[in-house]
Amino acid sequence: MKYSIDDVKRIVANKLKVKSVQFLGAGNHSEAFCINNNLVIKMPKHKKASDCLQVEMKVIKGLENKLNLDIPNVEYAGKFKNENEEFVYSIFKKLEGKKLSRKEFLKLNKSVKEKCATSIAQFLFKLHNQKEILPIKRKDFALLHGDFSLGHILFDENNLPCGVLDFGDARVGKPISDFVYLLDDEDDEEFGKEFGLQVLEKYNKLAKQKTDIINQKVQ
Repeated sequence: MKYSIDDVKRIVANKLKVKSVQFLGAGNHSEAFCINNNLVIKMPKHKKASDCLQVEMKVIKGLENKLNLDIPNVEYAGKFKNENEEFVYSIFKKLEGKKLSRKEFLKLNKSVKEKCATSIAQFLFKLHNQKEILPIKRKDFALLHGDFSLGHILFDENNLPCGVLDFGDARVGKPISDFVYLLDDEDDEEFGKEFGLQVLEKYNKLAKQKTDIINQKVQ
Protein backbone atom coordinates (compact mmCIF):
# COMPACT_ATOMS: atom_id res chain seq x y z
CA MET A 1 0.00 0.00 0.00
CA LYS A 2 1.25 3.45 -0.90
CA TYR A 3 0.12 6.79 0.44
CA SER A 4 -0.04 10.20 -1.13
CA ILE A 5 0.39 13.51 0.65
CA ASP A 6 -3.37 14.05 0.25
CA ASP A 7 -3.99 10.69 1.97
CA VAL A 8 -1.94 11.82 4.96
CA LYS A 9 -3.76 15.16 5.18
CA ARG A 10 -7.13 13.43 5.05
CA ILE A 11 -6.30 10.75 7.63
CA VAL A 12 -4.93 13.16 10.26
CA ALA A 13 -7.38 16.00 9.63
CA ASN A 14 -9.27 15.29 12.87
CA LYS A 15 -6.05 15.26 14.94
CA LEU A 16 -4.18 18.39 13.99
CA LYS A 17 -4.02 21.30 11.58
CA VAL A 18 -1.70 20.37 8.72
CA LYS A 19 0.38 23.16 7.21
CA SER A 20 2.89 21.04 5.32
CA VAL A 21 3.60 17.38 4.53
CA GLN A 22 6.81 15.95 3.11
CA PHE A 23 7.59 12.35 2.18
CA LEU A 24 10.58 11.06 4.18
CA GLY A 25 10.98 7.50 3.01
CA ALA A 26 9.67 3.95 3.11
CA GLY A 27 10.72 0.65 4.62
CA ASN A 28 9.36 -2.86 4.53
CA HIS A 29 6.59 -2.01 6.97
CA SER A 30 5.75 1.67 6.75
CA GLU A 31 5.96 4.93 4.87
CA ALA A 32 7.05 8.02 6.79
CA PHE A 33 6.05 11.64 6.25
CA CYS A 34 7.08 14.84 8.01
CA ILE A 35 4.16 17.02 9.10
CA ASN A 36 4.59 20.73 9.89
CA ASN A 37 8.39 20.26 10.00
CA ASN A 38 8.35 18.89 13.55
CA LEU A 39 6.27 15.70 13.50
CA VAL A 40 6.77 12.34 11.80
CA ILE A 41 3.87 10.08 10.89
CA LYS A 42 4.29 6.37 10.19
CA MET A 43 1.72 4.84 7.84
CA PRO A 44 1.62 1.00 7.73
CA LYS A 45 1.86 -0.62 4.30
CA HIS A 46 -0.12 -3.73 5.30
CA LYS A 47 -2.06 -5.25 8.20
CA LYS A 48 0.97 -6.96 9.76
CA ALA A 49 2.78 -3.60 9.71
CA SER A 50 -0.19 -2.03 11.48
CA ASP A 51 0.04 -4.67 14.21
CA CYS A 52 3.79 -4.02 14.54
CA LEU A 53 3.12 -0.30 14.86
CA GLN A 54 0.84 -0.95 17.82
CA VAL A 55 3.67 -2.87 19.49
CA GLU A 56 6.09 -0.05 18.67
CA MET A 57 3.83 2.51 20.32
CA LYS A 58 3.48 0.34 23.42
CA VAL A 59 7.26 -0.06 23.66
CA ILE A 60 7.97 3.64 23.18
CA LYS A 61 5.44 4.68 25.79
CA GLY A 62 6.89 2.14 28.21
CA LEU A 63 10.43 3.41 27.64
CA GLU A 64 9.65 7.05 28.33
CA ASN A 65 12.34 8.62 30.57
CA LYS A 66 14.12 5.28 31.06
CA LEU A 67 16.96 5.55 28.54
CA ASN A 68 20.05 7.71 28.20
CA LEU A 69 19.32 8.70 24.58
CA ASP A 70 16.23 10.36 23.15
CA ILE A 71 13.59 8.26 21.44
CA PRO A 72 10.50 9.44 19.55
CA ASN A 73 7.54 10.33 21.77
CA VAL A 74 4.07 9.36 20.59
CA GLU A 75 2.22 12.65 20.12
CA TYR A 76 -0.90 11.35 18.38
CA ALA A 77 -2.29 8.01 17.29
CA GLY A 78 -5.37 7.04 15.36
CA LYS A 79 -7.11 4.55 13.12
CA PHE A 80 -8.37 4.55 9.57
CA LYS A 81 -9.97 2.06 7.22
CA ASN A 82 -8.72 0.88 3.88
CA GLU A 83 -10.64 -1.70 1.84
CA ASN A 84 -12.67 -2.63 4.93
CA GLU A 85 -9.55 -3.29 7.03
CA GLU A 86 -8.67 -1.15 10.02
CA PHE A 87 -5.15 0.23 10.30
CA VAL A 88 -3.43 2.33 12.94
CA TYR A 89 -1.05 5.22 12.41
CA SER A 90 1.23 7.02 14.82
CA ILE A 91 2.62 10.55 14.91
CA PHE A 92 5.92 11.07 16.71
CA LYS A 93 7.82 14.16 17.68
CA LYS A 94 10.70 14.66 15.25
CA LEU A 95 14.01 14.24 17.05
CA GLU A 96 16.85 16.71 16.70
CA GLY A 97 20.16 15.43 15.40
CA LYS A 98 22.00 14.33 12.30
CA LYS A 99 22.92 11.00 10.75
CA LEU A 100 26.47 9.92 9.97
CA SER A 101 27.59 7.63 7.17
CA ARG A 102 30.07 4.86 7.92
CA LYS A 103 32.78 6.91 6.24
CA GLU A 104 32.00 9.91 8.44
CA PHE A 105 31.76 7.74 11.56
CA LEU A 106 35.10 6.03 10.97
CA LYS A 107 36.79 9.43 10.62
CA LEU A 108 35.88 10.39 14.20
CA ASN A 109 38.83 10.59 16.55
CA LYS A 110 39.52 7.88 19.12
CA SER A 111 38.19 9.77 22.14
CA VAL A 112 34.89 10.56 20.40
CA LYS A 113 34.45 6.93 19.34
CA GLU A 114 35.16 5.90 22.94
CA LYS A 115 32.36 8.17 24.15
CA CYS A 116 30.08 6.86 21.40
CA ALA A 117 30.76 3.28 22.44
CA THR A 118 30.02 4.08 26.09
CA SER A 119 26.76 5.85 25.23
CA ILE A 120 25.55 3.06 22.93
CA ALA A 121 26.48 0.34 25.43
CA GLN A 122 24.55 2.17 28.15
CA PHE A 123 21.54 2.56 25.86
CA LEU A 124 21.40 -1.13 24.94
CA PHE A 125 21.98 -2.24 28.52
CA LYS A 126 19.18 -0.02 29.83
CA LEU A 127 16.87 -1.15 27.02
CA HIS A 128 17.56 -4.84 27.58
CA ASN A 129 16.76 -4.49 31.28
CA GLN A 130 13.22 -3.20 30.81
CA LYS A 131 11.27 -6.28 31.88
CA GLU A 132 7.69 -5.02 32.17
CA ILE A 133 6.91 -3.59 28.71
CA LEU A 134 6.54 -6.81 26.71
CA PRO A 135 6.03 -10.33 28.11
CA ILE A 136 9.40 -12.02 28.66
CA LYS A 137 9.18 -15.72 29.50
CA ARG A 138 12.84 -16.76 29.28
CA LYS A 139 15.66 -15.57 31.52
CA ASP A 140 18.04 -15.28 28.57
CA PHE A 141 15.62 -13.05 26.61
CA ALA A 142 15.23 -9.28 26.75
CA LEU A 143 13.42 -6.39 25.11
CA LEU A 144 15.19 -5.61 21.82
CA HIS A 145 15.27 -2.62 19.51
CA GLY A 146 15.28 -5.19 16.72
CA ASP A 147 16.99 -3.10 14.05
CA PHE A 148 19.83 -1.33 15.84
CA SER A 149 21.96 0.12 13.05
CA LEU A 150 23.99 3.21 12.26
CA GLY A 151 21.13 4.53 10.13
CA HIS A 152 18.83 4.62 13.16
CA ILE A 153 21.14 6.67 15.39
CA LEU A 154 21.16 10.46 15.55
CA PHE A 155 24.27 12.44 16.53
CA ASP A 156 24.63 15.90 18.05
CA GLU A 157 26.95 18.72 17.00
CA ASN A 158 29.82 17.01 18.81
CA ASN A 159 29.23 13.77 16.85
CA LEU A 160 27.99 11.97 19.96
CA PRO A 161 24.83 9.82 19.94
CA CYS A 162 21.77 11.79 21.02
CA GLY A 163 18.80 9.77 19.76
CA VAL A 164 17.65 6.40 18.46
CA LEU A 165 14.95 6.04 15.81
CA ASP A 166 12.55 3.36 14.58
CA PHE A 167 11.39 0.80 17.10
CA GLY A 168 9.22 -0.82 14.44
CA ASP A 169 10.98 -4.18 14.87
CA ALA A 170 10.96 -4.11 18.69
CA ARG A 171 10.52 -7.60 20.07
CA VAL A 172 11.71 -10.03 22.72
CA GLY A 173 14.81 -12.13 22.05
CA LYS A 174 18.45 -12.72 22.94
CA PRO A 175 20.35 -9.48 23.67
CA ILE A 176 23.14 -10.40 21.25
CA SER A 177 20.61 -9.93 18.44
CA ASP A 178 20.87 -6.15 18.87
CA PHE A 179 24.60 -6.42 18.08
CA VAL A 180 24.14 -7.93 14.61
CA TYR A 181 24.77 -4.68 12.74
CA LEU A 182 27.31 -3.43 15.27
CA LEU A 183 29.46 -6.51 14.61
CA ASP A 184 28.98 -6.58 10.83
CA ASP A 185 32.24 -5.78 9.06
CA GLU A 186 30.93 -6.41 5.54
CA ASP A 187 28.12 -3.86 5.35
CA ASP A 188 29.54 -0.53 4.19
CA GLU A 189 26.62 1.29 5.83
CA GLU A 190 27.45 0.11 9.35
CA PHE A 191 29.91 0.97 12.16
CA GLY A 192 32.50 -1.73 11.51
CA LYS A 193 33.26 -4.72 13.74
CA GLU A 194 36.11 -3.07 15.63
CA PHE A 195 33.74 -0.48 17.06
CA GLY A 196 31.06 -3.10 17.65
CA LEU A 197 33.43 -5.17 19.77
CA GLN A 198 34.25 -2.05 21.76
CA VAL A 199 30.54 -1.53 22.47
CA LEU A 200 30.08 -5.19 23.39
CA GLU A 201 33.01 -5.07 25.83
CA LYS A 202 31.53 -2.05 27.59
CA TYR A 203 28.09 -3.67 27.58
CA ASN A 204 29.41 -6.84 29.18
CA LYS A 205 31.16 -4.83 31.89
CA LEU A 206 27.81 -3.22 32.70
CA ALA A 207 26.09 -6.59 32.61
CA LYS A 208 28.58 -8.19 34.98
CA GLN A 209 27.65 -5.65 37.61
CA LYS A 210 24.24 -7.31 37.67
CA THR A 211 24.39 -10.64 35.83
CA ASP A 212 26.01 -12.18 32.78
CA ILE A 213 23.37 -11.20 30.22
CA ILE A 214 25.57 -11.99 27.24
CA ASN A 215 27.85 -15.01 27.45
CA GLN A 216 28.40 -15.60 23.77
CA LYS A 217 32.02 -15.15 22.80
CA VAL A 218 32.49 -13.14 19.62
CA GLN A 219 35.34 -14.35 17.51
